[in-house]
Amino acid sequence: MMRTAVLLSSLAIAGMASAQVFQSGFENWTGTTPDGWMGSKSSIAATNVTQVTDNVHGGSYAVRLANTSSSHVRFTTQPLTVTSGQNYEISFWVRGSGQIRVGLYDGRAGNGYAGYTPYTAATSDWQLVTQTIQAAYDTTGAQFILSVMSTAAPEHLVVDDVNIGDAAPMAPTSIYDIQYTSDASGDSPLNGQVVLTSGIVTGTYITYTNDEPPMPQYRYTYIQDGSGPWNGIVIFDYYNNNNSSAIGDSVVVTATVDEFNNLTELSGIQSFEVVASGLAGPAPQVVATGDVALEALESVLVQVQQATCTVVPSGATFGKWNVDDGTGDAVVGKVMYTVTPEPELGQVFNVTGVVSYTNYENVPEYNIQPRMASDVTGTSGIADAGVLNTITFGPNPATNLLQVNLGQSAGSTVEFTLTDMQGRTMETGLLNGNMGRINVAGMASGFYHLTLRSNKLMKTVAVQVAH
Repeated sequence: MMRTAVLLSSLAIAGMASAQVFQSGFENWTGTTPDGWMGSKSSIAATNVTQVTDNVHGGSYAVRLANTSSSHVRFTTQPLTVTSGQNYEISFWVRGSGQIRVGLYDGRAGNGYAGYTPYTAATSDWQLVTQTIQAAYDTTGAQFILSVMSTAAPEHLVVDDVNIGDAAPMAPTSIYDIQYTSDASGDSPLNGQVVLTSGIVTGTYITYTNDEPPMPQYRYTYIQDGSGPWNGIVIFDYYNNNNSSAIGDSVVVTATVDEFNNLTELSGIQSFEVVASGLAGPAPQVVATGDVALEALESVLVQVQQATCTVVPSGATFGKWNVDDGTGDAVVGKVMYTVTPEPELGQVFNVTGVVSYTNYENVPEYNIQPRMASDVTGTSGIADAGVLNTITFGPNPATNLLQVNLGQSAGSTVEFTLTDMQGRTMETGLLNGNMGRINVAGMASGFYHLTLRSNKLMKTVAVQVAH
């Protein structure tokens, strides 16, 4: 069991007494300001904070917050005491028109702010909003934040009965449970929720601005808590938050599950901790080049084998190149590592890397991102690969039996694996002699990938089952 899993199990069962930190029904005002509010981190104009006396949730008064801009402003408490690692539950009632979310300033490394919770859209009826946020520092100067934007007259956002108190530790959520979905959209079932999860870092890179000189802007960190489909996810964070790590680090993170241009990521980082370093990490999942674009492999460490270079790096491809093992092209990116010397057409490679995803201008693209020189290796070459190329199979489509003629591989042992289009293994075994037979009678109609491996070589072909 990974060390992070043990740590999270401990966190899940740890108990903590509940305690009230702050309560406000906006009943007391000093002049035009509600008592306990408008801390030094507030950025909302004082004139946009007004008292409400009609249709309040409780008591005699509520507060109206106005900000018609699509850029958020902060309405904060006066300084409060928080404890590092403690979760705090913030609940309040809201109605009106606009977006509202919760944040925390506690002076943590970086810009001092925790990641914000997801926005809630207010309606004309009162609704209860409850969010949890984690402190990173012990301080008496913490300020809890109501972040608001896109409000509309006449009501804007009306808030009442705010309560802040200690919350129990979050139960850990596996990356698989965050990622796995049967929905055609590929969206996480936990989209918009704050989760506590952990994993081993498999890759990381930083993007830069186009200014001269370029400045670090965003940090992308890929983590896995196991090998194979659905077990990888990317953490998106701002560079100045200082949540840095290296390949082989074990990390625990509290963040919001977010769908950004169809990519499932963790953003709005509330806490990020490296608990161990130098770990071996998960083994790469061996996949066909034609399967790299599967949703299940998003952010997963993979390897393609015996793949021929079909497109070389160029300015037109932004330095990326393509490989094909016979199942379709896969794009090899360069954001983590640039292959030197550049690959040439016809060269055969094994390529390891994390699967990154972009949807620039609504054009989806999956890339294998090698991380270091050892992730791109030349193989024994086209001549040796030709031995497996003499293997034939049929009928295709197959109904009951798929027959495999081993050709020049006859007499040797060849391992076969049948996987579906989600990357799941449906059948595996050994082929011997001149002719092998694979029983597909019990498999659903559809397309599959047949992978054949000898001691040194691998070949993947597309097959169809039809009943």
